[in-house]
Amino acid sequence: MEELISEEKKARNSGERVAAGIAGAFLFSLAGGVAFFVLYQVGIIASMSGFLGVILAIKGYKLFAKKESVKGIVISSVIAFLVLLAAWYICISKDVYDAYQLWHQEGEIDFTLTFFQSMAAVPEFMKIGEVASGWLRDLALGLLFALMGSGYTVFTMIKRVKTTGTTSVPVIPVGDDDTGVHEDTAPIRSAYTDEKVKELLKTNAQGHEIVFRRVGKRSEELVIDGSVYAEHELEKVVQLPYSMHAYLDGHRYDAGCGRGVGNFIGVDRQVVAKKFRW
Repeated sequence: MEELISEEKKARNSGERVAAGIAGAFLFSLAGGVAFFVLYQVGIIASMSGFLGVILAIKGYKLFAKKESVKGIVISSVIAFLVLLAAWYICISKDVYDAYQLWHQEGEIDFTLTFFQSMAAVPEFMKIGEVASGWLRDLALGLLFALMGSGYTVFTMIKRVKTTGTTSVPVIPVGDDDTGVHEDTAPIRSAYTDEKVKELLKTNAQGHEIVFRRVGKRSEELVIDGSVYAEHELEKVVQLPYSMHAYLDGHRYDAGCGRGVGNFIGVDRQVVAKKFRW
């Protein structure tokens, strides 16, 4: 953990957008809350959705904040916990609401409660030991799974630090003089082909759609806005790390496979999308 925090302090100043990250974590964590509610209604162990909620919240934070950090994981986990707590409270409120509806139908009582009245009545039902124990068990299990989700994310980050030496987005090694102004690279051909194509990565940057793809078993290509700008012939035995690049509108675009990065797409020597090969 000390190694992770040390690397975190060394991470490049990329302007982590915390407010946007919080919004992203909240929006993504809602899926976990919805999953908890739905699973609870159908009688499946809803607590498992706690793990999903945290993982999605962390993904949402990273996507909106444009950076992965320990702070982001902590913030995302707290948000996911709160959303899980809200989903749990809504579920037990519905239990109270359904109970009053059933008692009224069976003639045991001559009134019912609205859903909001049921929410207000939950604290009274929590005083009933047998009822409260079941509800609290569901909440405890949900929080346990959520804690497992945040722990799993921290573990994978530590593992990445040990492998790549950083938690920040890696810089693409250029290997040539890239300090001057470059003319736009001429496209090689249209991206259309009759051969089997597999998209390895796809992203949008600087107003362009960038695709890193494999064509058949012979080559991999850097495609920008539907045109092939660079290609790399695949090795017949073992694929070694490599990078291909092109220049367009004053920016450098890279694609390839690197150690500790996997497949990547880069803009101006900075990775903007990546995915490990398995």
